[in-house]
Amino acid sequence: MKKKWNFMLDQGGTFTDVIAIRPDGKMITKKILSREKAYNYNPIRHGIQLILKENKSFQSYPISRINIGTTVGTNALLERKGDKVLFCVTKGFKDNFVIGNQKRDNLFSRHHLRNKPLYYKIEEIDERISKNGKIIKKLDYNEVYYLLKKNFTKGIQSLSITLINSFKFPKHEKTIKKIAEDIGYKYISCSYDICPMINYTSRGYTTTADNYLTPVIKNFTSKISELFSSSNINYMQSSGFLSNKKNFSGKTSILSGPAGGVNAGIYLAKLNNIRKVIGFDMGGTSTDVWHFAGEVEKRLETKISGIYLKSPVLKIDSIASGGGSIINYQQKRFTVGPDSAGAFPGPACYRNNGPLTITDCNLILGRIIPDFFPKYFGKNKSQKISRGFAKKKLLILLKKVQKDYPLIKNIQQLAKAFLDVAVESMSSTIKKNSTHKGFDLHNYSLLVLGSASGQLACKVAEKLKIKKIIFHPLSGFLSAFGAGLSSHGETFEASCEKILNKKNLQSAIDNMKNNIKKKYFKSRLVYYIRLKYFGSNTVISLPLKKMDILELKSLFNKKHLKTYGFNYNKKDIFIDSIETEAILKNSFNFKFIPDSINEIYKKNITNYEKNFFYENKFVSIKYINSNSFKTKKSFKGPVLFNDFNTTLVVEKNWKITRKKNGSYEIVRSYNKSLKGKSTMNIDSPSPEKLEIFNNLFFSIAEQMGEVLKNTAQSVNVKERMDFSCALFNHNGDLIANAPHIPIHLGAMSETVKYLIDKHKLKLLKGETLLHNDPYSGGTHLPDLTVITPFLNKRKNKILFLFANRAHHSDIGGITPGSMPAFSKSIYEEGILFNGFSVLQKNKVLDNKILKEFKKGRFPSRDPIQNLNDIKAQIAACKKGILEMEKIISSYSLDTVNQYVSFINKNCTEVIDKIIKKIPNSKFSCKLDNGSIIQLKINFNKKIKKLEIDFSGSSRLLDNNFNTPRAVTKSVVIYFLRTLVKDNMPLNEGALKNINLIFSKDSMLNPIHPAPVVAGNVETSQTLIDILNGAISIQAACYGTMSNITFGDKNFGYYETICGGEGASEGNNGTDAVHCHMTNTSITDAEILEWNYPVRLLNFSIRRGSGGQGKWTGGNGSKREIEFLKDLDLTILSNRRKIAPFGLKGGKKGKKGENYIKKNKSLITLPSSCQIKVKKGQSVIIYTPGGGGFK
Repeated sequence: MKKKWNFMLDQGGTFTDVIAIRPDGKMITKKILSREKAYNYNPIRHGIQLILKENKSFQSYPISRINIGTTVGTNALLERKGDKVLFCVTKGFKDNFVIGNQKRDNLFSRHHLRNKPLYYKIEEIDERISKNGKIIKKLDYNEVYYLLKKNFTKGIQSLSITLINSFKFPKHEKTIKKIAEDIGYKYISCSYDICPMINYTSRGYTTTADNYLTPVIKNFTSKISELFSSSNINYMQSSGFLSNKKNFSGKTSILSGPAGGVNAGIYLAKLNNIRKVIGFDMGGTSTDVWHFAGEVEKRLETKISGIYLKSPVLKIDSIASGGGSIINYQQKRFTVGPDSAGAFPGPACYRNNGPLTITDCNLILGRIIPDFFPKYFGKNKSQKISRGFAKKKLLILLKKVQKDYPLIKNIQQLAKAFLDVAVESMSSTIKKNSTHKGFDLHNYSLLVLGSASGQLACKVAEKLKIKKIIFHPLSGFLSAFGAGLSSHGETFEASCEKILNKKNLQSAIDNMKNNIKKKYFKSRLVYYIRLKYFGSNTVISLPLKKMDILELKSLFNKKHLKTYGFNYNKKDIFIDSIETEAILKNSFNFKFIPDSINEIYKKNITNYEKNFFYENKFVSIKYINSNSFKTKKSFKGPVLFNDFNTTLVVEKNWKITRKKNGSYEIVRSYNKSLKGKSTMNIDSPSPEKLEIFNNLFFSIAEQMGEVLKNTAQSVNVKERMDFSCALFNHNGDLIANAPHIPIHLGAMSETVKYLIDKHKLKLLKGETLLHNDPYSGGTHLPDLTVITPFLNKRKNKILFLFANRAHHSDIGGITPGSMPAFSKSIYEEGILFNGFSVLQKNKVLDNKILKEFKKGRFPSRDPIQNLNDIKAQIAACKKGILEMEKIISSYSLDTVNQYVSFINKNCTEVIDKIIKKIPNSKFSCKLDNGSIIQLKINFNKKIKKLEIDFSGSSRLLDNNFNTPRAVTKSVVIYFLRTLVKDNMPLNEGALKNINLIFSKDSMLNPIHPAPVVAGNVETSQTLIDILNGAISIQAACYGTMSNITFGDKNFGYYETICGGEGASEGNNGTDAVHCHMTNTSITDAEILEWNYPVRLLNFSIRRGSGGQGKWTGGNGSKREIEFLKDLDLTILSNRRKIAPFGLKGGKKGKKGENYIKKNKSLITLPSSCQIKVKKGQSVIIYTPGGGGFK
C-alpha cells in the first residue's frame, strides 16, 4: 500500500501552524501568516502547498488526512460577517435579544456600546406554550406563512427560530420549520434541535449564532474539499472532538483552534505522568489558560463578542495579554493590553509601522532570536523581524517616560519593566481563575503551549510558586498537534428540569437516546448528569455510570460541599440536564519522534553572544536546541532553547532536562521565592511597580470576590453577584476595590474607619465584625459588611483590614425582601448591626448570629441563609489576608506600605487633573416624593480642594428615600472615575482633594432612626444624574432602579429593571440598559417561569421614551409579569412624576409608569407601593427614557 501525507493545521488569529507527516514518516512544521492582502488568500491551502513544493520528491504522494482547527467562525462572529438571518421569536420578546441580561460591559463608561445583533431581521410570532405544555396561544399558520414568504422574497435564505419553552415543547417550532422548508429557506436552525436547554435568551443567541455562522463554515469547508477532494478532511470542534464537513457547524466552530491545544496538552501531561497541570498558551493576541486534574473540564456557556453561546465547550479562560499586546504609558503607569497589534500591522518589529508590543520587548532584551522567527515580514513578506524598528519606537517612548522617571536610563530597562507588568497581569488572572475553581496552584505543573509562552514561562511560574514546567519542542504547534491527536465525536444535550428520582432519570436517558443520530449508536456513549438544587442555577456535572440515585445524591452533595463549602439539607436535588458524548476512536495514529524535525534545527547551536539583557546588563548566554542534549543531559539557566520556531528562556535558578519521550522538564533549583525581600526605603515609585502593585492589590479584591461567590448560599450573592470586596490600610483608607457593584465603590471605608474608631479593641483581638448601620458607614440594612483585621500580634497593631459588602435577600422588616415601600423607621427595614462580632478566636459564633437575626418585631425570614452567606463573607476576608501575606513575604511590609502610599498618591494626581477642569456650577433636581437635591460645585482656592456642597438639599424625610453619607461618597467616587478615560485604580486618593458638604439632619445626612432603604437604590441614581448635569456632560439617565419584589411567606423574588441612558456630546443614549449605580443581571423569561409562580409576557424597548435632541436619549423598557397565584407585590421606584432632564436644549425623557392589569383594564400605581395581587393579574412596568442632549 502506497504511503501518504498527513496534515494537521491550526488557523489562529495571527499565524497558521502546519504540521505535516511526510510519507517517509518525517515530521515537518511550517508557520505562516493567517492573513495576507493577496486576493483569495487561504492559509490552509497556502501552508499545505508550501510544504509540498519544498518536498518535491514526495509531491506525487497522495494526501490521506487533513485535520484542521480554524478561527473562521470566530472571525466571522467578531467582524459580523455572517449570513443574512431572519430570527423568529415569541410575541413580546422582539427586543429581548438586544437587552440581553441588561448589564453593561464597561462599568465606568458613560455610553454603553452594544454589539451589533447577528440577525438581519426579527419577527414576532403570536404564540405561547406554558412550562407544562399547555398551548396558551395557538400559532396561526397563515400569518407565519405570510411573514416567512415576505422575508424570503427579499433575499433572506437563513432562518433561526426560538420560541419560549420550545426546549421542552417544540411543536410550534417544528410547524414553522415545515412552512420554511416548503417556501425554500436554505438554512433553518430550530432552538429545540440546536440547543435544547432552558434559558430563552442564551438559547436564542446560540441558535441564531449557529444560523448566522453555518453558511460561512459550509462555504469554508466546501472550498477545502474542492482543493483536496480525495483527502479525508476533519475539523476540530469547540467540544474537543473532531467532526466531518457535514457536522461542523457555526456553534461548534467557535473554539476550534484552542480546543486542539487543550487535547495536546492533556496528552503531554499523561505522557509525562503529571496529574495536575495548568495549560499556558500565549499566542499573538491573547493567552489561553486551562486546567486539568484527571478530567476534562467543560464550560456550558461562553460569551464571545457580546453573544452568549450555550453549548458545551472545553473550559478555556482567555487573558487579554499576548505577544502582540500593545504596551502603553498612561497616568504615570506602564500598562499592557487589552488591545492587540494583531497579525497586521503586528508589532513594531514586523516592519509594518505597528505599535510597540510584548514581542518587541522580548526582542530588544534578547529573549527572541530573529533568525529563528518566520521570515514573513516587510513589504515583500520575506524579511526577518527587525530589532531596529522596535528600537526606534522604544527610544521615542523612553523620552516620554524619562520626563517622569529619569532613573530609567535605556530602552532595555524600559522593555524589562513592561515585561514585568505583563507577567504580573497574567499571573494575577491565573490566580483569580484558580481561586474560582478552588484549587491550589502549588501542586501543579505549568505546561507551555504557544510560540510566545516560552519567553515568559519561568517568570510566570515563579509568580505562581509553581516549581515545574513541561515544555515540548512542538509548543508553538500544539493546537495543530492536538488536531491530529483528537477523536471523532459529538456532544448531545437535553434539558430535564425534574426532581432526581429513578423514573425521571430513566425518562431523561431514554429521551437522550432518541436524540442521538443513528450512526453514533456504534460509538462509545458517555453520559453525564447535571444536577442542581431546586431554585438554583448552579449546576454540577457528574459522570453517569449507573442508575444509583442514592449514590448520585451523595456524589452531588460531596462535590457541592467541596466546591462551595455548604449543602442545602432541605432542598430537593433536580436534574438540570443530561449530556452525552458519542465518541469514535481516532484512526489518525502517529507518534512524535524527537529527531523528526526540520533540517535547520539540526545545527548544534552552542555559541555565546552578549545580546541577552539580564539583571540590568547585557550578558553572554548559551543557545541550545534538541541536538545539544546528545552530549549533555541538562543545562542550568540562564540559557535560550530554540526548536520549531519556539523559544524557551530558561531563567537563572531553573534547570532544563530532556526526557526520553522528547519533552523537556524545567525545574526550580530551590524553593524560596526568587523575589527577595526589600527593606530599603523608597522615595519614589517605579512605573512598572506602580502598575504591578495596583494589579496585586486589585487581584486580592477579585480573589476575595471569587471566594464569596463560590461559597455563598443565596441566589442574590452567588448568582446575581450583588456584592463588593475591598482592602484597606491601618487607618481604614481604601487601597483597592474590585468593581463588582458601583454603589459599593468606596462606601465601605466609612464603615471601616468607624469600626477602627469605636470597636478597635475588638479588632485588635482579631475579631471579625458585622456592620450595616446606615448612620455610621452603612448604606441600607440588606447590605451587610463583614470586616476582618490583619494584625501584627507581637506589636498589637492593625496592619490592614479586609472587608466585603453583600446584599442579603432578606434581613427582616415589614415586607419579604426587606425593601418596603413605606417604612417609617429603620426597624421596619430589618435587623441593624453595629460592630457585631461574628468570629472570635477563629471560631464563627453561629448561635449568637442566629439569635440576633431571629429577634425583634420583624426578624429575618431565612436566618440560616443569612448565617451561611456571612460565613462566605468571612471566608472571603480570610482569602484577602492569605494573599496579602504572600505579597509581604515577597516584597516586605515596608515596600508594600510604601506602594500603598504611592498608588493613593497616583490616584490623587490623576483626579487632581480632572477637578481642575470642573467648572463652578449649581444644579438641582426633584424626586417624585417632593424632596429636592441641590448641588453646588466650587473649587476652593484657599484649601485647594473641590467642594461639592449638598447642604441646600431637603431636610430629613418621613419616607425611606433618605440617603446615608456613605452612599453619596460612593456616587462621587463613581462620578470622578467616569471622567477618567484611561484605566486607573480606585482608592482613597480619589477623594483626598474633594470636600463633601452636608447640612445636619438632611435627607443626605440622616440620623437614627430615619428609614433609608430607598436611598441606596433610588436617590443614588438621581445624585449621579445631578453631578453629570452640573458639569453639562450627560443628560439624565432613567434615574431609578425600578425595584420590584414579589412573594409570600414561602419565597421572595427581587429584581431591578433597566431604562434609557442619557445622551451626551457625540452619543445617543443606549436603549434599555443598566446605568450608573447598578449593574445586576435580570432573570431570563424561562428561568423565571420555571422557578416562580409567574409568567413573563413582555420584555421590550419602550420606543419613543428617549428625550429628543441632536443626541437622543436612550429608550426605557417595558416588562410585564403575569402572576399565577395570589402574591404580595412591592414596587420601589422614582421618576414616575419627575421626568429625566435633558441638557443644553435637549428634551426630557418620558416618565416611567407602573400599572396593574386586571381583566384587560389598567390601574395606575404610584412610584412606590405595596399591594396584594391575584392570580391572573399582571404588573406592567414602563421605565423612564434618558434625557436628550442639545
